[in-house]
Amino acid sequence: MCDGIFNKLIHSRRSLQVHLKQLNEILRDADVANAIFPVVRGHRMSEAQTERALTELHVPRAANVAGITHHAFPTQLLLCNYQGEIWSAVARLNA
Repeated sequence: MCDGIFNKLIHSRRSLQVHLKQLNEILRDADVANAIFPVVRGHRMSEAQTERALTELHVPRAANVAGITHHAFPTQLLLCNYQGEIWSAVARLNA
């Protein structure tokens, strides 16, 4: 009986370690996405272009970082009228 409980504890510990590793990877990806967002937005890079650039720089999990960059921080199109006022509400409807 003790062996069964011990094995369950070992399995639970391994499972927790795997989940913590995955969480740390996701948090790292989010940090990188947050850091590169101004450059990505400034150059109006697509998700594919961002992934390609990150891959060339040997950034781990480049596809995930690019996805977070584009889905967590979506670039909204801004429309201006002749007086230069931003019509972001209209832009959101068209996106």
